[in-house]
Amino acid sequence: LLIFLAAGSTVRAETTSAFAVVRLPRGVELELPKGWWMLGEDYQRLIQPSVEAAMDLSGLGLPEGQEINLIAANSMPRSTYAAVRIDSGTPPSMSPAAVSALSAAELRAIATETHTNLQKILPMQGNQLIEFLGVRLDRISGYPALVTEYRRTGPKGPVFVQVNIISTPSQDIRVNLSYRESEVAVWGPVIGKLRKSIVVRRWP
Repeated sequence: LLIFLAAGSTVRAETTSAFAVVRLPRGVELELPKGWWMLGEDYQRLIQPSVEAAMDLSGLGLPEGQEINLIAANSMPRSTYAAVRIDSGTPPSMSPAAVSALSAAELRAIATETHTNLQKILPMQGNQLIEFLGVRLDRISGYPALVTEYRRTGPKGPVFVQVNIISTPSQDIRVNLSYRESEVAVWGPVIGKLRKSIVVRRWP
């Protein structure tokens, strides 16, 4: 397994499993399919300007605080499409208690704002929003998480996207999971296992 990770990351690959346990900086851990290819620093530098430009052109600006990418990986073979990207942002936007206490009305307001933002951002990245599926509360690794799901266009057909924002006392962990809908039979279970494997430990 050839991978490029953020400084401080380690990988333990179990020979009897199709997944490798990947430990990332800032206390994040997950299981990743061994055959997936990682987006290295050079690739990150290539795509990052387009992401920032999309946010700027939409009038949203860049996130406050410090946000770093912990890992970005895509499925193999490259003719298929499934992906994971995990970012850590500090300081956290909300406390875990505040996220857990969000009312139904507040969740609807967040969903409305998120829907509007996606309609602005996705066209700047060459995609279109097909369907917005909503925002809900969940728990990941014991922490509250805001989960946004939507469908967007892709070069080879619709793509399902799930964005999980895990709220911890010291950071927000954003986990983006996606796959081409025509390949759901292959990647749906893999993405489900990957998401279930996420562990967030106390940091710093």
